[in-house]
Amino acid sequence: MKPSSFLAIKYLFSKTKFNIVSTISVFSITVLTLAYFSFFTILSVFSGLEKYSLNFSKSFDPDLKIYAQNERFFKLEKNDLEFLSKTFGDNFFSKVVTGNVLVQYNGATTFAKIIGTDENFDNIISFSKIISVGKYKPLKKPRSYTSYSISEKLDLTLFNSSGSFSVYSINGSYPENLLNPFKKSAVLFSDGVFTSRNNENENIIVCNIEVAQFLFELEKNTFSEILIKNTSSHKDIKKILSSRFNNLIIKSHDELNETLYKMMKSEKLIVTATMIMIVILSVFNIIGAVIMLIVEKEFDIKSLKILGMTKLDLESVFFKNGMLINLIGLIIGLFLSIIIVFIQLKFSIIKVGSLELAYPVQFNLSNLITVMFTALLVGAISSYISSKAVKKLV
Repeated sequence: MKPSSFLAIKYLFSKTKFNIVSTISVFSITVLTLAYFSFFTILSVFSGLEKYSLNFSKSFDPDLKIYAQNERFFKLEKNDLEFLSKTFGDNFFSKVVTGNVLVQYNGATTFAKIIGTDENFDNIISFSKIISVGKYKPLKKPRSYTSYSISEKLDLTLFNSSGSFSVYSINGSYPENLLNPFKKSAVLFSDGVFTSRNNENENIIVCNIEVAQFLFELEKNTFSEILIKNTSSHKDIKKILSSRFNNLIIKSHDELNETLYKMMKSEKLIVTATMIMIVILSVFNIIGAVIMLIVEKEFDIKSLKILGMTKLDLESVFFKNGMLINLIGLIIGLFLSIIIVFIQLKFSIIKVGSLELAYPVQFNLSNLITVMFTALLVGAISSYISSKAVKKLV
């Protein structure tokens, strides 16, 4: 072990002439421990919230979506469907029909968005994961699932025929044709309630695609959207789809949620910058602790110089002392934070409000690297600055 390393460790753990120097060193380690503990914990919580938000967005947005550019609906030929089946597999694309309808139940009336789905719908977007009441099963013609908002507004009865409600598609010629405001109507039953992105405002009904096609008077192969789970090995699958369906729009999940992605990245950048500033303020304690130690060890410094240590060797002693203070705070802080994160992941101790939903956290290697890089950088700078105080004594 080099003499400078030995002395740095000795000065850190040995008793000093003035208790205030030891107290400042312990205080510095404590403050840095709290700073690094908070840094990694907050980043882990943010990563958990980010993952939860992005996974939740997949409830209605697939890996790829095909939809019409100008027209509300579009028709696919038999060879188009065969192309999708060959490219992605029969179970990895879903045909969807969406539109706005009027809903009536027990004298109450409201408007809603209806989503007609085929048997592959849950395979593509994991719809079953957001059903909070009831259990998902492939939808037959009279069955449906309703969002929390519309279920509450209409006070729907679930799971039996007494809860049947009527849906009406609006006539395109209304209000000019006042005598016939509705195009078609159908009677549905709710088999469950699901959580939409905005529970308070989103009235959504998920039903069988044939019901939606009947309501909007569409032919069998006419749809609003094609939802795709990307299982293709082609890197340029979007370009391949665009060349095949050149009159339609093809967007990836990232593009469908562009605003959400940008918002999450901006928030993470702000959170990271804020925590870095807190760490920078915390390492000022290192500067104070090392300078106080240098002053207290003035006699030792002069003795070491007489014994042959150079100015750079003496600076190295106190630089390493400052880095040791920083590293001890980093190791303890990260250790405690990682334990807390894994306890939350394993046992879900902290819940969201009164819900039984575990507060989301995620152990992310990039967060660990961010904290460690920040600690080493600011620790090295602060230790270098404080070690230069040796010059005034030699």
